[in-house]
Amino acid sequence: MLRPASTFEIALVLGPPIALSIASAILWHLQRSGPIPFNDRNVLVSLTFQVVITGCLLPYLFRKKWKPLEVAGAPEVGDFVAGLGLWLGLLAFVYGTVLALYIVAPGFVAPMHARPFTGSLSPLVIAAAAILDPIFEEFLLLGYAVPALGNRLGIKMAAIASITLRVAAHAYQGRLAFIAILPVAVILTWYYVRTGRLWPVIVAHMVQDALALSIAFGAT
Repeated sequence: MLRPASTFEIALVLGPPIALSIASAILWHLQRSGPIPFNDRNVLVSLTFQVVITGCLLPYLFRKKWKPLEVAGAPEVGDFVAGLGLWLGLLAFVYGTVLALYIVAPGFVAPMHARPFTGSLSPLVIAAAAILDPIFEEFLLLGYAVPALGNRLGIKMAAIASITLRVAAHAYQGRLAFIAILPVAVILTWYYVRTGRLWPVIVAHMVQDALALSIAFGAT
């Protein structure tokens, strides 16, 4: 799973997407308050940034001998079943974490009663987001970050760094990033490090995003 990577390469690949996410979160909270709007335009702009970043980085990474199928493994039929199982485990872990927080730190999870987002999304945009975002995030934060950072820091520290980057990338969600995204990051990273298989992680992420976006922002 380890892969040599220079400091420049790691900064070039991981820096821009994480910096853009954090910067957008800071700018939003400085400029206005209240729920963050989710609409087709905003989501499509975000997906476009992901596609552009991918298009810019892939040729560079190919020259550096980074190949997606080598870090993810060739797709197999069993990956879909494993992904569904992983999603169920993920769901149980997240809800268990939230329940535990309600018991030991109710004040910390109180903001969850107020909806942090507003708006609606069309079915096509929900489908696009549920497909493209998981592929982008998992190849970046697991398929690239864990092997590249693991070669320098060791797998355990690379896993911690990947989890931290994932939470930071969702900083726009505020406290919700720690309540909901952190447990997701822990389970998905643990699974990838343990198995070396990325496709089940992507399947689990896709299912979670499709359901979450449909429930929260599905047009009525």
